[in-house]
Amino acid sequence: MVELPNVLIAAPVSERHGHLLDEWIAHLDSLNYPNFDVLLVDTTLDKENYYNRIKEIKVKGKNIITMRYNWNPDELHPLQMLANAREMIRKYFIENNYDYLFFLDDDIFIPKYGIEKLLSANKDCVGFYVHIFYKPRTKPCLLKSGEIILGKGLDYFTWKEINEYKKFVKKFRKNKLSESEKNLVPFIIDDIWHPNLIKIYGVNLGCLLIKRKVLESIQFRTHPTFIFGEDLWFFAEANDKHFEFWCDTDIRAKHKNTEWNSVISKTKRKMEFWVAYGPANAKEAMLVKR
Repeated sequence: MVELPNVLIAAPVSERHGHLLDEWIAHLDSLNYPNFDVLLVDTTLDKENYYNRIKEIKVKGKNIITMRYNWNPDELHPLQMLANAREMIRKYFIENNYDYLFFLDDDIFIPKYGIEKLLSANKDCVGFYVHIFYKPRTKPCLLKSGEIILGKGLDYFTWKEINEYKKFVKKFRKNKLSESEKNLVPFIIDDIWHPNLIKIYGVNLGCLLIKRKVLESIQFRTHPTFIFGEDLWFFAEANDKHFEFWCDTDIRAKHKNTEWNSVISKTKRKMEFWVAYGPANAKEAMLVKR
């Protein structure tokens, strides 16, 4: 019998999403895939109540693994602390010989068959797409590149682009493409056997399945002065090292996101705007303050 890959489902969590915890745990309990553990790193500020709550949780009859991260907005920016919490998860994953790490934020919900669907893709990094921001300005958290565009921000795909691709794939699967459209298939579909998959620069770190070889090569980090999300540093280094990111466009995971501004506003470490250049794995950065 073929042994199923050992998956670690993990997330930094806090009482911000406490109102979703029971629902989120119940959805983990309902997943079809049988071979996974759950690790939660509590980042709640100055309280043990939430940590004590999650310590009592079981999924599939097993106690979840819990850790506590000392969230200190007087010393570090929240994005730096998130990187530290994810690095705690990465180290536990490596030390305990899991095959895949599935980052699944505690406000994101996947279908019952979600894990096996992502595993079947057999990619370095693969995830479902979710929305970010809030109505009416939501965007799919899928990056075309690592560029930060002046006046626009990160280089996201649009809903129209994703939906048009899905329409094309639907026609492809039903063999209803015109002769002209068939000629476009090599330029549009990246994996002919899995046409639902698109190869892109980066996929939301809140719903991403990652192979062990990737995490053995890349740590989670930010920079002490160029403070941008830990996901962007991860995407940059992974792409530099020729690991691939794929998105399964068949599934839009449900994201019950909570506002983030209140977390940022509590920190004494403020972001400044910098221009940076150089390789993603640089230990120092040459910066020009703007």
